[in-house]
Amino acid sequence: MEVPYDELAAILLPSGLLRPGPAAPLAGDARPFEHPLPSVRIVNDFAPPGESNVRSSIRLRDGVALIGTEETGDIYKTEDAGRTWRKTVDGGEAWDIADVRNFLRASDDRLYATTSEPATVLRSTDEGESWQVVARPKASRTVGISELDDGTMLVGLRRSENDRISIIRSEDGFESFDWIALSDELPRQNVTCLIDLGEKEALAGVGYEGSGKVFKSADAGRIWRQTGEFPDARDLMSFFRVGDNLFVTASGIATIYRSEDDGNTWGRQQQIWKKGFLGECVEVKHAGRSYLVLCATDQREKPCRHVLLISADGGYTWTEWIELAQDESGGASNLERINDHTLIVGTGNHSAQGPVYTLEIQ
Repeated sequence: MEVPYDELAAILLPSGLLRPGPAAPLAGDARPFEHPLPSVRIVNDFAPPGESNVRSSIRLRDGVALIGTEETGDIYKTEDAGRTWRKTVDGGEAWDIADVRNFLRASDDRLYATTSEPATVLRSTDEGESWQVVARPKASRTVGISELDDGTMLVGLRRSENDRISIIRSEDGFESFDWIALSDELPRQNVTCLIDLGEKEALAGVGYEGSGKVFKSADAGRIWRQTGEFPDARDLMSFFRVGDNLFVTASGIATIYRSEDDGNTWGRQQQIWKKGFLGECVEVKHAGRSYLVLCATDQREKPCRHVLLISADGGYTWTEWIELAQDESGGASNLERINDHTLIVGTGNHSAQGPVYTLEIQ
């Protein structure tokens, strides 16, 4: 299904939603909005114990969500729209993992999660109350995760032991899986994000330990070819589609790239800041109008600023909506709308301890 550019209502893919626009200005230079923006306030912040930060999040149903931590490998759950959190799993104690990288709800309604050091794929059949290890690929980290429309599961790897840019691929919910190199020649990098394009096509975003790259598969993840490279990008963080256009966000340079031909060629769409981090994006509706909200971190100078950006015109222009916090490093990486008027935003990165913020739209 396509999303017309003249409509704000849109299909939200796993890594967010934006609308392209010609020569879009930087967030701080956005033109005035025709209508007042909704007000927003922080109603709670929860910092997981220890030297940890919030790396991943997923909405389960209205007011119910999970977050995963980095450094401690824990999973927490809220059932009161982000006002309180309780730990459901201590991943460090259970499996000696350091990070919970990403979550996914599959078409069979089961939950999956990727992890770091060691790399595993976790599965839950009880809404995140308990988890089981279903795969242990030979790598330091499992990162991006996606389910294709035929049920095939793809998981990106970091520091794969075959020394190549690699994923694992399963057709049976990780009862078994294949280890697949995206390139037989290029040295290994991080497969950070994946997206299903339908009809057995998929994209993989690659970065870290080298330039940002995009690979495409036309056979449900068996064979891949490189379709894009972004030398200045530290990593590629997320894909999303609007209408006939595909987009990918690049960290380090806070830039969005666009493809008009299903990921076969790429060009720069817009740069938010010269140095910064772009996270996930969600659509919110308020007072009969639709808005897009993007979590981001302005890293042009210290301290860095974790913020939410908002667009009232489908992503053509952005303005700063609320500042969450300031820190010496890190990024605001994950964002979820957990009911009609509540957002949760996870912050931090590696040594920068960061909480999850609960925000109420008024």
